[in-house]
Amino acid sequence: MLLLALTGAGIGLSAACWGLARIPNLVLAPRAFLVLFSLAFLAYGAGALAAYPLRSRRSVAMILAIGIVARLILLPTSPTLSTDAYRYVWDARVASAGIDPYAYPPAAPELAGLRDANIYPNLNHPTWQTVYPPPAQAFFRAVYWIAPDNVAAMKLALGIAELLALAALVLLLQALDLPLGRLTIYAWNPLLLVEVWGSGHLDALVLATVTAAALASARRRDNVAAVLLGLGTLVKLYPAVLYLLLPRRRRASVVALFTSVLAAGVIVTGGPDHWPFAPIARFVRDEYFNPGLVRSFVNEPMLALATTAAWVIAVAWRGGAAHLAVRAVPLVTGVIVLGPNVFPWYAVWLVPLLAVTPSVPLIVFTGTVAFAYTFFISQPWAIPWWARLVEGAPLGLAAARELRAFSVDAHRASDRAH
Repeated sequence: MLLLALTGAGIGLSAACWGLARIPNLVLAPRAFLVLFSLAFLAYGAGALAAYPLRSRRSVAMILAIGIVARLILLPTSPTLSTDAYRYVWDARVASAGIDPYAYPPAAPELAGLRDANIYPNLNHPTWQTVYPPPAQAFFRAVYWIAPDNVAAMKLALGIAELLALAALVLLLQALDLPLGRLTIYAWNPLLLVEVWGSGHLDALVLATVTAAALASARRRDNVAAVLLGLGTLVKLYPAVLYLLLPRRRRASVVALFTSVLAAGVIVTGGPDHWPFAPIARFVRDEYFNPGLVRSFVNEPMLALATTAAWVIAVAWRGGAAHLAVRAVPLVTGVIVLGPNVFPWYAVWLVPLLAVTPSVPLIVFTGTVAFAYTFFISQPWAIPWWARLVEGAPLGLAAARELRAFSVDAHRASDRAH
């Protein structure tokens, strides 16, 4: 009966993905996107519920097959909700022409000869210099060397990285003796499917390194986990916070490996002067899309970052479980929602962790965060108040549950003391 329900949910998910793939430009059809995404999420929820306790090879094969089908449906689509993938290709084009991609924004007259009718018109913030670190640029150039000016190839390369994360999650669930049916929480997640296989976000590389680091930590190999987190940090800075959760993070060898990976990455790519710290600072200061919790009340990006740092320190200080995957869920959630902006794809790295430590409100949040795309419904573009409520409701439920659990624990501690 569960397999039958799983099959039906998989068909529903694939059909919704097919509908999304048939829309040429999702920005021009935001209502259709939200309807289809919601249908995909309902099918996903039904599938995750049916698959949760399953362990059989047959059920796992079905989960993986449906997941692959959904990915392949979205792979050929052009990125429209976010056009970051075009910027990846543009940066690689600039570098391949022998020009430092950090030297000029795309709109600069010095780059006029590189503009075309396919990549350049799709760039967001063409007057801003690129924010992607040198290791990410090396990845862009490697893909460009194989398939020049090809956004589909860039998406495929990032998709392959995401599949590595899926493989690592299989091994992680096995290492923790958890039902492989939980793979559905990750493999069928519509946010992940849309943001990686539809939009082609660089966060796929972070998924691979973070999930592999969680696997290494579960196997008590924090040296390996430190290396993997260092690699993820070089691509996108935020995986660095997970280092604070490694049980053996204070060991000299673990510290040395993490710092050595970071130092080597910076040195090999030309030193600190060659890193885009100023463009990143501008992005944090000036970008305003879906402000996080702090910035929703006080529009001060630095205050949002300070609050995020305080949250990270508090979670790390609290201590807890013996390996990374369990402790990471509250920390990563805080980093996502307290940051200056909550772009939907910023929530993707939470998804594999939820397969290990499921939280219904947080799983629902990976669906409601897509309502940030109501931004495109009105003119001028803005997220309506009701969408912000829909987006934040699961977080409120999660916070209420945590407060209740804390209150119960405190009450029990008080009773024991008396």
